[in-house]
Amino acid sequence: MTPPRWSRTLAIALGMAACGASATTAVAAPAPGPTPSVPDARGVEQHWTAERLASAVPLDAGRGAAVASPRSGIAQAAPPGKVGNAPKGTPKGTYGDGIPAVGTFFFDQKAKGATFCTASVVRSAGRNLLLTAGHCAGKAQKGGIFIPQYRQGKAVKDQPFGGYPVQKSFTYANYRSNSVGSDSDLDFAFLRVGPEFKRKKQVEEVTGAGLRLRNTPRLANKVTVHGYPHLSGNGQRAISCTVPTERVTGYRQMLMRCSGFWGGVSGGPWITGYNAKTRTGDVIGNVGGYNGGGPTGSAGHDDWTSYSPVYGQEIQALYRTAVANGKPGDAPLRGLYESKALGPASDWKYATHVVTGDFDGKGRDDLLVIWKDGEVTLYPGDGRGGFGRPQMLVKPHSFWKNARSVTSGDFTGDGRPDLLVLWAKDAKKDTTSGKVSVFSDVSTAQPRGTKEYVVKPYGSDWKYATAITAGAFNSARANDVVVRWKDGDVTLHSGFGGSSTGRERTLVHKDAAWRDAVSLTTGQLSGKGAELLVRRANGQLEAFGGITAKSGALGRGATLQPAHPSYTRNSAMTAGDFTGSGRRNDLLVRWVEGETSLYEGTGANRIGTWKTLVSP
Repeated sequence: MTPPRWSRTLAIALGMAACGASATTAVAAPAPGPTPSVPDARGVEQHWTAERLASAVPLDAGRGAAVASPRSGIAQAAPPGKVGNAPKGTPKGTYGDGIPAVGTFFFDQKAKGATFCTASVVRSAGRNLLLTAGHCAGKAQKGGIFIPQYRQGKAVKDQPFGGYPVQKSFTYANYRSNSVGSDSDLDFAFLRVGPEFKRKKQVEEVTGAGLRLRNTPRLANKVTVHGYPHLSGNGQRAISCTVPTERVTGYRQMLMRCSGFWGGVSGGPWITGYNAKTRTGDVIGNVGGYNGGGPTGSAGHDDWTSYSPVYGQEIQALYRTAVANGKPGDAPLRGLYESKALGPASDWKYATHVVTGDFDGKGRDDLLVIWKDGEVTLYPGDGRGGFGRPQMLVKPHSFWKNARSVTSGDFTGDGRPDLLVLWAKDAKKDTTSGKVSVFSDVSTAQPRGTKEYVVKPYGSDWKYATAITAGAFNSARANDVVVRWKDGDVTLHSGFGGSSTGRERTLVHKDAAWRDAVSLTTGQLSGKGAELLVRRANGQLEAFGGITAKSGALGRGATLQPAHPSYTRNSAMTAGDFTGSGRRNDLLVRWVEGETSLYEGTGANRIGTWKTLVSP
């Protein structure tokens, strides 16, 4: 977010909702003259006096930087509390003392002199790594310093946790600072810092803080963004804002809207699940991205719109390089896939069930969707992680709106996909249902199947069943069904068919944790049979393998995704072979806002590569 990003016109159409604009031209504030960099730690501390720290200007000085001055060539800082032309209802950031994991790092530039950005401490084996924006780290030189929870006007020795000399920066070779191209998706970086000057300890040891680096879980997250704005009128105090995120159209990036994020916030972390007691949380983004992290054009006071790259395999690879003190090369540039055939998130929030099967008979997995109003739609899979044009199999307002849980399998033994349905209360019945049906050979030609087999009638004990999923747990045929019950019981029914619920075996007995299992599905993650995938109410995703009637227990599950605030409202998921891998290891998740994601190649111990199919 350097000044040029605010002075040139928008080079390409973003399709973003950039709100409001000011025609006022920003005038760069005067900066101290350049000084030579200092190589040793003692010299670094002496170089960064309290006065020099306080006089430093942000690298992204153009970010809502200045209002028009009465006289040409003289900058006038924005008055305290001024938030530009933010639309009514835009959240306002809160100024405070910040958190130990976040601070500022200062460095000299030949043209500007003392300059700074925001950075945060991330956990590492060496306890000495910082996360910031690529356009900040690319400018850092030896002789820079990081100060956690920075206090303006104080010398380094008087700062809450002292100071740490910047030793080395790590950015991808093919990232260009303030890019408006696809390489702006790589606007993140790591800094290695040396021990604190006085204590001679690493930054994680002194602060007791370190954020966990996580892949961005989805596009619609709730994050707390931290930074150190310069022209806030608040003495360069820390700012924070807790807001939802959205997608930046056309890029592998997110945006957030909150006023007060003036120049200096570049590199600031986007955190979820922060725990003040343990001084940690998950960092899933940073202020950066398109043009350094904010809009272009005449909107020179847009302190309320900030961008962040999406974290995935690219940042994890760069992190490993930084830990190993290696030399980063180029990173592959890839967009955030979006299937136009699936339609908007405003529709998908009404998708109550998603089911996998080869319903069109073309030898690859398709996606069957049952909507809240009873419509049933088929999205034919293309075998490459995408889907073709939808086909309506059942019109709206059908009895399918009463389905409580749906899964697919081969329950009739003919090798064609059948649907097993657990019914909720029927409008014509004055009781909680308990009815269980098998619809055989569901296809585009027979959308309701060739026959309905009523396995359990209305009023049966199955009215206490809350979720079902089928797979080949006990044989080579997908006719074994795992059932979660209202009281926390989990049972396996081997050999489920059109006239029988099969042989029952209890896997979990009245476990309170299983009452909070919000979604179940079955995948083939390890290639060693079927695995049960479970999403907990706290957002944690687990996989259980080795489930058979003989084992009689689930055993210990592997955590594919930890508990996370952004996952807690998950409402539907299914696993299938959507990419032609030969295994059902592509996990499709429909989140409550309608965002729909595909995690390709999910393993028995890890979540797969994330792609967005439907944007929020």
